[in-house]
Amino acid sequence: MRALQASACRNILIAGIETHVCVYQTTLELLAKGHHVEVVADACSSRTILNKQIGLDKMRAAGAAVTSVETVLFELLKVAEGPLFKQILNIVK
Repeated sequence: MRALQASACRNILIAGIETHVCVYQTTLELLAKGHHVEVVADACSSRTILNKQIGLDKMRAAGAAVTSVETVLFELLKVAEGPLFKQILNIVK
């Protein structure tokens, strides 16, 4: 957390296991510190689907955005053309 605070980074992508506990608590802490948090739903898991959904719902209600790996890849790319776009498109197909 100290390294993150020392950086100028305010936008966080988060993924992990036990969505309803570990990812949830980390997300709340980041939100409380003023970060924009996007939870990558298909890069998170819990022992049960219900627990995962509860965690995602609670994080969304707390102010985090919920996204997917594919969405993140194309948002980071920023354009829908060129060789890098084609490479990523081949990966996600």
